[in-house]
Amino acid sequence: MPLPIATLYAEELKATMRGRFAWIGAGVVLLAMGGLATLSTQGGWLQGYGILAYGLVPLAFLPIAAGLMASPRTNRFVECIFTAPVNRRDWLAAKFLVLVTLAAAYYIALLPAMFVYTVHVGVPLLLHKYLLWTPGVLLAEIAIGSLIGLLFIGRSVAAPIGAAMGVLLAYVVFIPMQEVMASQGNGATRTGHITLASPAVLLKNALGFTIAARTIPSHTTMTWISFAVVVFGSLLLAAWVFLQAQGVETWEATRPQRWILALALLSIALFPVIFAETTYDGIAPAQSRNPRMDFDAWYGDNAALVSTGASENRRCCSAILNWDHPDVLVNRNNRRDLLLLLPVDPAKTVTNFHATLKGGEGLEVAADPASLQQAAPQLETHTYTNRSGPEIRQGQRLAAGGVIRIPITLVPRNPWDLSVIYPLHIAATYAVSGDPRPQFFRENAGIRSRTGGAMAQMALPAGILPLCCFAAAFVRWRRTR
Repeated sequence: MPLPIATLYAEELKATMRGRFAWIGAGVVLLAMGGLATLSTQGGWLQGYGILAYGLVPLAFLPIAAGLMASPRTNRFVECIFTAPVNRRDWLAAKFLVLVTLAAAYYIALLPAMFVYTVHVGVPLLLHKYLLWTPGVLLAEIAIGSLIGLLFIGRSVAAPIGAAMGVLLAYVVFIPMQEVMASQGNGATRTGHITLASPAVLLKNALGFTIAARTIPSHTTMTWISFAVVVFGSLLLAAWVFLQAQGVETWEATRPQRWILALALLSIALFPVIFAETTYDGIAPAQSRNPRMDFDAWYGDNAALVSTGASENRRCCSAILNWDHPDVLVNRNNRRDLLLLLPVDPAKTVTNFHATLKGGEGLEVAADPASLQQAAPQLETHTYTNRSGPEIRQGQRLAAGGVIRIPITLVPRNPWDLSVIYPLHIAATYAVSGDPRPQFFRENAGIRSRTGGAMAQMALPAGILPLCCFAAAFVRWRRTR
């Protein structure tokens, strides 16, 4: 880096963080993202936190860049740049490098949570794509935001930030819109072309991945070219506007320059809409090792999973057997009691009970053979509330049913996220006194499992950078009070 640019870069970076609340704001943002990383372990981390941290927040650099580029005009600092013995080109390059530094700092702040995730799960394809998607989105938003910030000349940053927020909202909306249209086979329609105006959508198509859709473009050459036109075209146009079309206090563009500016803006905005690929005939790759399970075929109205010796949950029952119960931990022996709610009057006798339990997708299930094969099992009583029991004859429902308790040990292995649901298949046969017909019991349910300790492991490293920002804010306050 040339010495003048390096000097200006260092001074501009100091000035950026010299604001009274700059370090506090940075700490709050990083703390919020770290908290979301921790809370997202309650569900699927990759889909929930991933799209927020790696996709949506980088888009917010658009108004940030617009505000930082427009602020020298509002405080009349640009007049010093035009009149002082400082090369305007060097100052503009230093200002852009400051924005890149802020973006790099945000990207680095995402690494601790990502590292914890990869230790437990590995690096699935979707996370690999996110790691490439985010730098591209950050660069695009900085370029477009810088252009917007330099186009507006005034004594307030409201206009450039407001314009940038409008563009940001459009870019955010275009992401799910494009996913929906591609899923419906309408990606090549006029509306489908308009969604490609978002750099996030362009880069997503170019990298060949989706968030929810099942198809991707089969060719990406023109998509990559369109993304390059948007990014580098915005950067070059921003530099040309600042260095050639603007003066000390206002615009000094000639009539041909105004036409060049208008045509350049239209070209940058319309090039991806017209030329980017919209032939969505490629099959989207699997985002992770997440198996495609048919949740619609699951039912668990007659089974529950509870702690050893405990009764069934207050809200019994659901397809996720431990929905209201502490989670089962991955790669550990989890001792539980499986309760089977048989549609049998507890006053009757159940004989010849035979059950089989089978876990899927890495779930190991073990049970004492004696509990699976019982000649005369001991029944517990379950009372059905609000006439929710099975119908025994027209107009009459069973008020209470029999419950068979089976002690089991669950060992979930090979998780594909920090919180996953494993399938569990239950089948049983039994006989009821007074009824010569054999009775059958079948359940296709799920076991919710999570990686133990992941929340604390994410919270600890994710809180280091926010604490550093708050410490810097405290030092600044002590010096300037």
